[in-house]
Amino acid sequence: MSKIVVQLDAYVIPDEHLVFKFSPGKTYRFYNTVKDAKTAFLDIRGLDALDDDPKHWDDKALLKLIAEDRWTRQLARAKRGYDTVGSAAVSRIDRRNLTFLKELVFDGKKGDLVVVPVDGYMKDVLIGEFTTDPGDVKRVIAKDGDYQHEYRGRPVRWLSAVEKRLFSGEMLKKLHNPNAIFVIGKSQRNEIYRHAYGNFVYDGECISEFHTSKHKFTSEDSAVASMWFNGFDVLRHSMATNQQSSMSDDFYGMGLEKLPDRDAAELRININSPGAFGMQSKDTFAFALMAFFALSGCEAKDVINQGVTVQLKTVGKAPKNCQLDIENTVNGMATALGDKRLQQACDLGVRAEKDAQMNTSATLKSGAKKRK
Repeated sequence: MSKIVVQLDAYVIPDEHLVFKFSPGKTYRFYNTVKDAKTAFLDIRGLDALDDDPKHWDDKALLKLIAEDRWTRQLARAKRGYDTVGSAAVSRIDRRNLTFLKELVFDGKKGDLVVVPVDGYMKDVLIGEFTTDPGDVKRVIAKDGDYQHEYRGRPVRWLSAVEKRLFSGEMLKKLHNPNAIFVIGKSQRNEIYRHAYGNFVYDGECISEFHTSKHKFTSEDSAVASMWFNGFDVLRHSMATNQQSSMSDDFYGMGLEKLPDRDAAELRININSPGAFGMQSKDTFAFALMAFFALSGCEAKDVINQGVTVQLKTVGKAPKNCQLDIENTVNGMATALGDKRLQQACDLGVRAEKDAQMNTSATLKSGAKKRK
């Protein structure tokens, strides 16, 4: 008897994963080129004269090139009637720009994210991932005023575009930071990961999202969804504390059981018709919920007897053991519920899907058919 296969549109992110804020030039003037060329590049001219392989670049030669580029622009300003700033000698600004260039070219690993801000709050911030290994760059032609120049940058695959107004105040401070490129701190990356991946596990925490497309989300819809979430959370806590014998003998009763805040998984609710539920847990529970929602239309006895295998995605060189952990959680919870309570949970999930128009990024791939 083949196992039931559930595919999760969820990502395992390695601990060493980085998120870079990258500025598309002063006044964001290269935003459209960065977007269309799918390449993150710094406004440093003359790199086309260097070796195609950045590993052969010499810091001394780079500094000289960067200083010459800066001074050439100053002389061009002087011809337009402006005063020059600084001198032709290598400056502190040149050394800083060399640091930015090396960070872009060499520090970002394949799969690391790059966040590109834009000038207006109603315009889209771009979130993408580096598609090449460090040191693998691409040539790009960009127009600056009346002139075109060739630049070198890192190829990027765009994952999402999010209006800048939707970011938190703390993240906006990062996006408005004038530095050309820097790594966003670990404590703030979850906000970016939510926009890029939706469902993910990072730094020991699983985060999943459930959406409702219903424009009039009623109190009944809220009760059905809340009972489904709380029933499984009570099961999770009971299994973790070896108190399964004290659980209600039906899932509806479990959905109304009291669970202390300190023991409950964190549930974020944003019901603006349409809206979303966000589940966050320090174990695989948040991902297990996605799988159970996909299993809602199945016969409980099939889920228990056949067992469930889970498919999910990885970012970069993320470990593969998370998949097995999720499978163990799903199968262990199904067995602990038994036919009766699991069938009730499935029925409640179907009701949430049909009446409350709830959904999540999980698909029943094979091994079982949904009831009609």
